[in-house]
Amino acid sequence: MTRGDVVLLDFEGVYFFQPELLKKATHIDLRHLKSVKYMCDESMVEHVAKNMKCRAFISFLGDSAYHHFSYIFLTQIDTSFELIVLDNHRDDMKKSSPLITCDNWLRKAKKLENLETVHIVKKIDQLPGHFDHPIYLSIDKDVLSDRFLRLGWDQGTMTLDELFEAVEFLCENFEMVGVDISGEPRDLLGMKQSEQINLKLLDIVLRYAKQPSERSLFRLSPR
Repeated sequence: MTRGDVVLLDFEGVYFFQPELLKKATHIDLRHLKSVKYMCDESMVEHVAKNMKCRAFISFLGDSAYHHFSYIFLTQIDTSFELIVLDNHRDDMKKSSPLITCDNWLRKAKKLENLETVHIVKKIDQLPGHFDHPIYLSIDKDVLSDRFLRLGWDQGTMTLDELFEAVEFLCENFEMVGVDISGEPRDLLGMKQSEQINLKLLDIVLRYAKQPSERSLFRLSPR
C-alpha cells in the first residue's frame, strides 16, 4: 500500500497537530472551504472528491462533524458491499433534507444501488460475525467512552481495546473495500491521545486488511 492510499481530509487543520500521522498520508488541506461543517450539498461532496485526485483506501476525516464526507468514498465503490459503522449515533435521523449532514448521511448512502446492508455498531457484542459481501468500515471515535478520549459531545461505552479488537477482527477475516476514521478532539492534549489511536488503527488496517485484487472495483469521482 502506498502513501496515496492513506488520505487526511483536513477541514480545520487538526492533522498539523498529529505529525507522525501526517508523515504516513497524503494531506489535503481543505481549510479554505466554507459552510461544510455539519452539512453540505452534494456539489460540495463532488468538489472535495475532485480535490483528492486519488482513490484512498484509508481516509481520516477530522472532527465527527465532518462524518458526512464518508459518502464520497461509498460512491466510489463499483461492487456490491456492506457498510459497517462504529458510531455512538445512528447518522440517519433526518427524514428529508436537500443537504448531506453529519446525522443523515447514512440515509443518503442507503439509496446507493450497490450498498446491500448497513450495520450500526455501538458495542462490540453487536458486531456481526458474517458478511455476504465485501465491507466498508466507517469509524467515528465517539463510539469510545470519554475515559479514553474526550470529544466534547455524547459518547459511547466502547473501550480502546474493544475498538482495536473489532477493527482487527473485521480486517483479518473479511474483504475490505475501504475504511474511514473521524472523531478528533479540539484540545492539544486530546489531539496527542487521538494521534496514538489513529496510528494504532492505521497499523491494524495496514497489517490485516484484505483488499480487493481488482482496482476496477473503484471509481475516482462520485456518481
